[in-house]
Amino acid sequence: MTHPLITFLKTPMAAPETPRLRHMRRWWMALCWALALAVLLLPLTKALLGERGALPALLLVLAAPVHGMFYFRAKLRADDHFSGEGQP
Repeated sequence: MTHPLITFLKTPMAAPETPRLRHMRRWWMALCWALALAVLLLPLTKALLGERGALPALLLVLAAPVHGMFYFRAKLRADDHFSGEGQP
């Protein structure tokens, strides 16, 4: 008989990552990094492009959370399906 903690540690906590989820996760991470870079370069882009220099950062501020919402919903669905909780 094994200890319940050992059994718990051997139990997978999340679904295996599908190629689609991996693709979505990488895009979400890229959007977050691009947003950080856009914020760091904001003074330079505003100096070069004027008020429109903030547009890339604004678009990334909108795109990163929207894509993140789709990614995390898909990830939660995959985890629920893998653990058997989401099955009728």
